[in-house]
Order: sequence, then C-alpha cells, then structure tokens
Amino acid sequence: MTNKDLDLYDTDEQFAISYELIYLLKWILDNDTSKLKKIVSKSLSSGLKERLEDRNYFSNDENENILEDIHQTILEFFVTMEDILLEALSEEAIKKALEQDLIPDIEKIDSTICDDATVRFSVEKATSKIDKNPKADPKDLLFKELLKRWKPNKKKILN
Repeated sequence: MTNKDLDLYDTDEQFAISYELIYLLKWILDNDTSKLKKIVSKSLSSGLKERLEDRNYFSNDENENILEDIHQTILEFFVTMEDILLEALSEEAIKKALEQDLIPDIEKIDSTICDDATVRFSVEKATSKIDKNPKADPKDLLFKELLKRWKPNKKKILN
C-alpha cells in the first residue's frame, strides 16, 4: 500500500445507512439466507469464481486507488439496495392502493399543489394504516396523511 492509500483511512468521510436498509439486511440474514446463497452461487457460476481466483484483482499495480475503489463499491452496493427497497415499497403501496380502490382519489390530487413524493409517501403511510385497521375508510386515511405532509407554497395564491 502506498502512503496515498493509507491517507484514505484518515478521512472523516461518512455515509449514513437508513434504519429501513439495516432492517432489510437483518431480515435477509434471519429469513432469506437460502435466497442469498442462490445469488452467490449464481454469481460464482457467472464469472465471480474466476475473479476471486485472480490474486491480482486488487493489486496496487493495476489500481493505485484500491481503498477508494473498495469504499466506492460498498457505497454503490448500499445505495443500490436502498433504491431497490424504496422501489419495492412504492410498488407495494401502489398495489395496496389499487386493492383499496384509491387510484381515482389519487388522480384527483393536483400535482401543482402537492408534489409526487408527498403523494407517494402519503399513499404508503395510508396503506400501512389500512393494514393495521381494515375497517377504516381508505380515502379518509389517505387524505389525513396528505394533510400531515403537505407543505403549501405561500407564494402561490389559489382562488
């Protein structure tokens, strides 16, 4: 390792992992190790095994910034996992919104007043509350969640 590589240990750079992602990782370890094993086995048969056998894969001759590359790989992995988790949560919320017949109500929300992220998060929260309280009115729960998160823009005046 060069002095330049060792300097990477001294940086104060940090990254945050969401609670949801940590819980997902724990869930996979506790409940889905067989699926994880299948992913690893498939990776090995798709070329990973040869890469692991190549002892020069992370040598300083090929790559002067080995620690930076390792750091970047770990970050990319967690960012990708987080993106996949958020996408799956959003898809699940849409599925539940369809089941609760909330789509017509969602389509009535003016996107110039309430942004898509607020609507999406409100749908996710409302559908999770519907699961906990199936007798509740889905439309009522959705609009309550929207009102909790809506941040009106004071510059726009509505008639």
